[in-house]
Order: sequence, then C-alpha cells, then structure tokens
Amino acid sequence: MFKYLPNLFSISLILFSVSASAQEPSPITFGKVSAEDFVLPKSKWIDSGTHAVIIADIGNTSFIGNKNSNWLSYVFKKSTRIKILDKKAFDLATIRIVLRGTGNYLDHLSDLKASTYNQEDGKVIETKLNLSDLYRDTVSKNHVDAKFTFPGLKAGCIIEYSYTITSFHIDRLKPWSFQHLQYPCLYSKYETAIPDILRYLIIRQGQDSFNLHKVYTTKELYAMYSVNVTDVVKKNTWVIKDIPPFHPPAFLDNPYKWMDRIEFDLLQTYNGREVTGNINWATTNQELLQSEEFGMPLTFGNASYLKNLAEKLTTNDGTYRGISKHIYEYVRDNFTCIPDNDIYLGQDLYKINKTRKGSVEDINLLLVAMLRQKLINASPVILTTSDNGFNPVSYPVLDRMNYVICMIKMGNDTIFLDAANPNNGFGKLPLNCYNGHARIISDHDSGSVFLNRDDIREQKSTTVFIINDEKGKGKISGRVESTPGYYESGDIRKSIKSYGESAFFKSIKDSYSPDITIENMQVDSIEYPGALTKIQYDFGFQTDDRDIVYYNPIVQSSLKENPFNAETRTYPIEMPYPMDDFYVLNMEIPEGYVVDELPKSSKVAYNGGEGFFEYGIQQNETSIQLRTHIKLNKAIFYAEDYNSLRDFFAFVVKKQNEQIVFKKRK
Repeated sequence: MFKYLPNLFSISLILFSVSASAQEPSPITFGKVSAEDFVLPKSKWIDSGTHAVIIADIGNTSFIGNKNSNWLSYVFKKSTRIKILDKKAFDLATIRIVLRGTGNYLDHLSDLKASTYNQEDGKVIETKLNLSDLYRDTVSKNHVDAKFTFPGLKAGCIIEYSYTITSFHIDRLKPWSFQHLQYPCLYSKYETAIPDILRYLIIRQGQDSFNLHKVYTTKELYAMYSVNVTDVVKKNTWVIKDIPPFHPPAFLDNPYKWMDRIEFDLLQTYNGREVTGNINWATTNQELLQSEEFGMPLTFGNASYLKNLAEKLTTNDGTYRGISKHIYEYVRDNFTCIPDNDIYLGQDLYKINKTRKGSVEDINLLLVAMLRQKLINASPVILTTSDNGFNPVSYPVLDRMNYVICMIKMGNDTIFLDAANPNNGFGKLPLNCYNGHARIISDHDSGSVFLNRDDIREQKSTTVFIINDEKGKGKISGRVESTPGYYESGDIRKSIKSYGESAFFKSIKDSYSPDITIENMQVDSIEYPGALTKIQYDFGFQTDDRDIVYYNPIVQSSLKENPFNAETRTYPIEMPYPMDDFYVLNMEIPEGYVVDELPKSSKVAYNGGEGFFEYGIQQNETSIQLRTHIKLNKAIFYAEDYNSLRDFFAFVVKKQNEQIVFKKRK
C-alpha cells in the first residue's frame, strides 16, 4: 500500500469556483475548418483595434509511467486556433516551444501539427507545415527552443497548431495562461490529472473568475520500468470564456504576474519507500549547504586555493570594508557574465576563476568564497527577479529562484553585492532584484530577507543659474548642473556606452525649443561604476526686446505630462524606486524688465505622510529664487491608490508648467 503525503494547500490569488457540471465540450473541432469558422462570434473585446483573436486554446497535463525508470513523466498537450485579422498580428505566426533538459533528459516533442487556412473562391485551402521547417535553438545548457513559422500567411487566415511534450522534469509543470498579451481569447480550457504521489503548489493569478472549475478523483495504473503502480488521481478542469486581452499599463514590471494564469510547483513526492522534497526552509537550507553545486565549494577549506589571490588583492587593506570592496571590484571588473536563469553552479569554482567567466550564480558564489578566505562574514542569497514572477515566502520552491547575490555582515551593517554586472556599485543591486522575498543560505545567518523597492533611496538634484549676459542686450545666459541618483546614473552610463555621448547630448538639446542654444555640454564619472554622474551645460536665449516675456522657471524636468493619464486602473503601480527630486533656480530678472506675474508658492501632501510636493518661489528687486521638491516615500502602490496618485501628479505637472510673466520696464 502507498503511504500518502499530508495535504498541502494551493496558493490562490482568486479563490477557485467549484462546479459539478458535466464535462465541458470544446467549442471547435481541431483539424476541421469550414467557411463558417471564419465568422467570429460577437465579443465585447473584439473591435476595430483588434488584430487577432484566439478562438480556442486547450491544454492538458497528465502522467505516465517512465519505461526507463521506476518513476513518472508528465505529458503536456496543447491545441490552439487563432484568426489573424491583419498583418499587425503576424507575430503570432511564429511559435516557440520551450524544451527543458539536455541529452537523454531533454523534453521530447511529438505529434506536432500546424496548418494555415485561407479562403479562396469560396473554398477553404489548407497549407500544412513541413516538419523540416522546424528548427531548434540551444538557448542554454538546459534550455532548447523549438521554433516554426506558419506557411501561407495572409490577413484573415486561420492558423491552428497542436503538439505533445513528454518530460522527465516533473518539478515544475508547464504553466497555463488563459489570458494573452494584446489579443482576446474566446475560450480557454486547461485540464490536469495528477497522481496523489505527487503534491504540487498550485498558484492562481489574475482577476477573471472561472466559468467552470470541476474537480474529481479516480484511479489509474502507471506502468514503469520494473513495477506497475495504481494510485489515486485528482483531476481538474478549468475553463474561462471571452477573456479580455491584457494590455500592460505603464509602471507594471512583469505582465505575467497579473494575467489569468495557473502555475504548478512540485513540493513533495513519495516513491513507495520515502517522502522526498521539502516544505520548510530549514531542511532546504541544509540541503543547499551540503550540495556540491552550491554550498560545499564555498567552504573555507574547499576554496583554499583562492586564498593567495584574496591576499594579493587586499595587501594594503586594514578594514573589513576595504577588503570587501577590493575583492568585489576585482570580481566585478575581471569576470564576464554568461546569461543564465538558475541558482546552481554550472561549473566548479576553480574553472570559473581560471577562465574568468561564468553565470550570475557562478560569479557571485565565487565572490562569497573569496570573501570567506579573508574571514569576511559572507553568505549567498537566492531570490526571484521581478521579470521571473515571485516566490512564496512559506515554501522553498527552488525552481522559482533564478538569481544569486552575496550578503556580507559587518557589525550592524548588512551589505548586498552583485558582481555579475559590470555597472553595479559596491552595496548596490540591480532593480530587478528588488522583488520581495529572498532567502539567506547560511549555517549561522539563515533566514528570509525582503528586498523591497520602497526601501531604495534615490535622490536627484538639479541647480540652474540664469544671469543677464553682458555681451548682448536682451540675451540671457544660464547653466544647468544636474546630479541624478544611482540608478538614473546607471541608465545614463548604459546609454552613452551603447549610443555614444553625441547621441546623449542630442537628446538633451532636442528637449529644448529651437530658440534656446545649448553648448559646453559635459557628463562626469561615466567610467566609474556606482558613481553618480553629473551633467552640466550652458544655455542661452534672447528676449528680442518684447514687451511681454513668458518664462517657465522649470528649465529641466522629466515630468512634461502626467504619467498617469488613464481614467481607471485595475493593477498596482510599480515605480522603479521612490521619488526624491530637488530643483533649485537662481535667476536674475532680465535687464529692462520687471516681474508682472509670479506663480504662487504652494505645498501639497500625498496621502498623509506618504509624500509631498513643495513649490517655493520668491523675488527681490534683482532676482528670483525657486525651490521645488517632489518626494514619494513608496515605489509600489495598490490599484486603489491610482486616483489619488493621478491627481497628485496632475497638480505637480500643472504647477511646474506655470510661467513667470516679465513686463518691459517703462
């Protein structure tokens, strides 16, 4: 008799609705397309701006006995029919099928069928995919993309494809998206049949409720290599109809976190003798520490061959911080990062150090090992980047973790490091690492840590000086000095590296009206990762002896218009970091003019103590002084905050567009 695992709950962002309805019939028959199928049913999501419609998207995952081992494989089947309304949706005609594993453990793709259907002279003409047109692209050592493009593509056609994947990799089943980017879906159904010897964490995302969710149990026989096993099987059927397209709004990191979608992560298995898999972090921490692909190579004894290098790099350093900084900068500046999406070492540390290249986890785990050779309290931290979704706090779903950073502790200070990116400063992380829960893997500091964007401190300051130019009557000269924060400085550094200084300076010039001259442009600290850049340039304009001169004292601003102009929003707002922008202006009143109108000073608070906007302006006989300060203490806002946030920025933009009116002195 089988020993069954304890019940584990499913994470659900929207509660499942359960129905005892009869089996949901498919609205179409795949492989048979008639003239009537080209006529789409009515849907409130189909309009003149719709370029394609997913007519039906149906998937199924079940399990079979593995003939090469006494275990299971999963079988994933997918069938999809799409109508392409115009050429703007031709991107849907290129299909990418992700295959995991390598060698004999690579996912097996079979039963691939794909056809394009067109109407010609009242007849339906089918053009089948030639399987020789399927090609495979090796993305990484454990990731292959199988790709093909539909033949005979025309506006108004129907494309249809189906395939089967048989996989050893039961740790994470294929996710199912009911909703699609940019395109509506009329019908989406997903079915699973999971034996009780496998327990998955089921994560439900999205906002639409199911039209049908049916659950029932049965028993099935699994024929394996040398044994046959009968087990209880839980079957689920989920259906959503007439699903809106997902149009990602601004300030939303990863649309797949919010689309209607189901994902499955394996937590425990039972093979007839023992329960394996972890549902707590304590045992997972120990397993990682004892793993030859993670913790063991980092120990002081196993990494002792790095000691001489660590000593050489830090000969003149007398403080732990100085030692850490030199080792960090050496690894950051001398190792080439190879893209990856994992937490385990792809090769041994000795080879990584010798070749000076590796994946993110290779480089940062090497950093941990080198720091430990100098007795620095360094530990690896595993996390899920924002572009990879999220990981549950309570359960160690390692397959969701895709990034490793280094943490060092010095007294009361905790410093996080990422040496895999040549643009990272000491103690700074890429923005996509600020995604909530992360886990410290350590024999003495193990625990959860939360890397939240709300905790980032990013401050920008701009100072503008404007004087009357003695060289020319009516000419005004000015100078702008702007110091962006750390992350904006990094963006500037990347932009200049990619496109050159000339293109960067041109973008600044293009932001001004043609009657303003820009010259003597320079940007500092481009060659120093982690340093704040400083942008400086001179500008000038002519009053042309006009009777009335209108002048906006906000010479430089990234807020030309309200970034939140939609009427409503149903998704959270994910800014890159909290705002903290200073702007200071010192301006001589143009010679021969007096101030006729001056904007009023004002200060408005946002949502109590969560932020404010301050606009303070004053004048004396010869000059005007302006100081503005925009501050938001948070980067992430709930959808319920949208209206107040939109109103706040509407006020800021309106105020920053107010002008000083100068009148010619009589």
